[in-house]
Amino acid sequence: MSETPSISVVLSTRNRADSLARLLDGLARQVDAPRFEVIVADNGSTDGTPDLLRRGHPGLDLRSVRVDTPGKGRALNAALRLARGELVVFTDDDVEPDPRWLAELFAGAERYADCAVFGGRIDVNRAAVPAWVRRSHNLMGLLTTEHRPAEADVIYGYGRYPFGPNMAVRLERLRGLDRPYPEDMGPGTALPVGDESAFFLRFSPPEATDRRYLAAARVFHAVDDAHTGLGSALRRSLHQGRAQGRLGIPVVPADPNADARANARSFARAALARIRACGSLRELLCVAVRHVGYLQGARLRRRAEPRPTSGRVPAGSCS
Repeated sequence: MSETPSISVVLSTRNRADSLARLLDGLARQVDAPRFEVIVADNGSTDGTPDLLRRGHPGLDLRSVRVDTPGKGRALNAALRLARGELVVFTDDDVEPDPRWLAELFAGAERYADCAVFGGRIDVNRAAVPAWVRRSHNLMGLLTTEHRPAEADVIYGYGRYPFGPNMAVRLERLRGLDRPYPEDMGPGTALPVGDESAFFLRFSPPEATDRRYLAAARVFHAVDDAHTGLGSALRRSLHQGRAQGRLGIPVVPADPNADARANARSFARAALARIRACGSLRELLCVAVRHVGYLQGARLRRRAEPRPTSGRVPAGSCS
């Protein structure tokens, strides 16, 4: 299509032809959305995905790119190089979007003109999730990607970012960034989580208030049973801790007007509150393992050379 789209929907996929087909059907049923394009990065699929993408989809401005080297980040960077829309929307291949999903995301971007990053609601089938996981807000996000921080639009708090199946950023924030999506973290790497935070940290630091949750922009995300067992929960908690430690995102923000001892007490209080909030021994184990991972990641970060800052911008805000 010759007309420049207002939205670019980008995603990576690998060997999920059936769920990808359902996603494309859902995108074709979007209502009241501005013109949009869909860019799918096929990360080495060996099933029917290549044929599906080759055929295209009626009513969709669909393009694809093949990236055989494993890694979601590599695939997304290839897709981002093709994006033309002023709002870049990220999603997953196992998502079912609400018919007004893109319309609500774009309306929110227009409504909050000073914001650069947007996230929306992610619903899951809670009946398919073990009770001990359901009782934990943090584990629900980590293991199922459920994301419902509020019932109305709100600014994301310190160190909080949208989740991959439903997030968006203004294209202008990505210009000038070489390979904006991290390729050493996320699915397909040794550290399969933390890629979203690493991505946003390049242009929206933890203290920024330029990130907005849009409650009406909704998708449904399938729950992967393999992620909700205790073994998987412990592994992902460890990975999440390592990712946060590597990225240098503290559990609580340090007070620049306080000394190191006061900040240490603040950290201890936050850690104790988290422990007290645990609803089961299994969740407590996950919290402990996550803390071990954080210490490991922080140690690796301290040993590494200073990270370049040329891609970062001052903290922004939106109202």
